[in-house]
Amino acid sequence: MTNQTMLSLLDYLCNEARNSVHASFGLMALCPTPAGDPAWRTYLENSKTSADRLLRSIDDIRELLAAQAATFDPPEVFDLTLCLGETIEVLNLAAGGRASRLILQSPARPTPGRQHRRAIEQVLTRILDAVSKLGQRGETRVSAGLAPEGGGVVFDILPVNSKIALRVADWLNAETEQVNFQDSDDMLFGIATLVAGKRLRALGGTAEFVSDARAPMALHIALPWTVESDTASHPDRAEQDQPGLNILVAEDSDESFVLTGILLQKETVWRARDGLEAVNMMKSRRFDVALMDIHMPGLDGYKAIRSVRDWETQTGNARTPIVVLSSDDLDTQMRSASQSGCSGFLRKPLDQHDLEDLLDRLKAARAVCA
Repeated sequence: MTNQTMLSLLDYLCNEARNSVHASFGLMALCPTPAGDPAWRTYLENSKTSADRLLRSIDDIRELLAAQAATFDPPEVFDLTLCLGETIEVLNLAAGGRASRLILQSPARPTPGRQHRRAIEQVLTRILDAVSKLGQRGETRVSAGLAPEGGGVVFDILPVNSKIALRVADWLNAETEQVNFQDSDDMLFGIATLVAGKRLRALGGTAEFVSDARAPMALHIALPWTVESDTASHPDRAEQDQPGLNILVAEDSDESFVLTGILLQKETVWRARDGLEAVNMMKSRRFDVALMDIHMPGLDGYKAIRSVRDWETQTGNARTPIVVLSSDDLDTQMRSASQSGCSGFLRKPLDQHDLEDLLDRLKAARAVCA
């Protein structure tokens, strides 16, 4: 069987699994009796996490077998220290005490620069997740900063024991055909780490196990980095300093968008005029929430949400909250939106109190992560 045939089979398997997962969770979300039960919601979220992990594993195997090099979004300016802190916070929250706790030891000062942000987030997420969960308990210490010789950034990851650092370094530097998995943990974390290593090399980075008598043994990651120091000349950094939320409004009606804009005048708002534009914008930048109209020309809102969710699963990106805006009856909204993976519903015309309640909850969640 050729690699191309195997890739085709994996494409088919991933598509079938994804369709089954979306349909299953859509039906579960419609169950009326336990819908308000906290235990049921916890079960539903845990099941979604497991399903996402399964789909991501299928995509990872496909990426390992693919001959072509990884492709990335255009480089952008961002703060490395902030990016790493957000990644660590998300992983600690997701672990729920079932892994070693990640502790950031980076300097408090910002580290602005230009690189492929999403690609770096994906690499760091996979590496730190593997190191943390292999450790199971204790603390994994992470530091980051500019390389002493200039021209790059370095990450030093100190797990609970040196064997984990050596194990992950071997996976990051291995070619697929060289790997021999010994147990289920190897299979679970090794595949994701192999993908991280492939992407790391495509970014021009390196990984090594550092053994120094003067310091604990650690995993050392190096990446190219273009330093940026002029905040005024880079809108991405200016946006980080703005109060309020970054909100994408997908709305083809000018009148409806004007009304929504009035209600969101204290936030930073972007507009997409159809579903395809909304999908492309969500792939190219981060939003705190997307408000998605349903009846738009071309790609409708439900298909746009499904497209974004599939992309998030395939790339390992965090799920952006997507709230449906629709004048359809609630049963229709719930049936269609739950199958596509939406995060909530707002009725048209928008009610100011309902919208303010949503924004308050999002800001509270962002404050906790900060």
